[in-house]
Amino acid sequence: MRLPSFLLHAVVLVALAVPSLAQAASYLRVVSWNLRHEGWTAEQTYTDDAKQLWTQFGSNSTSNNGCDLVFLQEVMNTDVMPALAQALTQVSGVTWNYAQTPLIGRSSYKEIYAVLYRTDTVSLLSSTVYSDPSDLFEREPQIVKVRHTPTGADYTFINWHAIWGTAAERDVEVRNIDTVFKSVQDGSTSDQDVILLGDHNMACTGASWTELAGLSPAVTCKLDVASTLNTSGGFVSAYDHFWMQATYVTEFSSSGRDYVANTTDFVTRLSDHAPVYLSLYSSSDTD
Repeated sequence: MRLPSFLLHAVVLVALAVPSLAQAASYLRVVSWNLRHEGWTAEQTYTDDAKQLWTQFGSNSTSNNGCDLVFLQEVMNTDVMPALAQALTQVSGVTWNYAQTPLIGRSSYKEIYAVLYRTDTVSLLSSTVYSDPSDLFEREPQIVKVRHTPTGADYTFINWHAIWGTAAERDVEVRNIDTVFKSVQDGSTSDQDVILLGDHNMACTGASWTELAGLSPAVTCKLDVASTLNTSGGFVSAYDHFWMQATYVTEFSSSGRDYVANTTDFVTRLSDHAPVYLSLYSSSDTD
């Protein structure tokens, strides 16, 4: 039976629409990495850092290459990010841009927080430093809002490098990070997808996290695997995490420690922390 022309036209429109709907869903691939004094004389391995970020995303050597968004800790001067963005652009073949904070710290030792993002998949909405008038944190966190352009999904990230200091000093900072998380969450009526990441110098199982975990809805740690390296290339401590509220961050897909091919060479030349990754999957903004 021959269909009327208007029905044929409708069928064609539906056939064209179905693939486009399927293509709308997409992963946002996020990396967090403490680069160990990046920019100091012996820590300027920008091309090798870029290769690690781009070609080793995921937990094994056969994982798909590529990432979209990179959060960095221990950037030591303002020369680093232009060089690293350029290296990542050359290695990946796509354009990268960045935002960085001023140098932050109570003493003469200071660090910069930074975020790198692919300009074809991520739109940077804002990058600010958390206001800390009570001086609760050695390095008050960087607050970054982004939009995943293929899906329109918005996320807010808290990039934080906790104090090393003493156990008591670490405890104080971790017990107060809930105030940052809640302040960021309460500060937006449109975006509830808040994710805390960075080098927290404490395992997720520590009692100091009670205040953060006790927020409502519950905040849970999505990664607690050894990520620091000793001088022999062995993994030691679980310090690099992703914390989020599953009620809101329904886009969570997976997380883990990025693959490192040669840990001894890596810790000698690149960093004493492996990068950690987070995959977020969505087809639209869920807020």
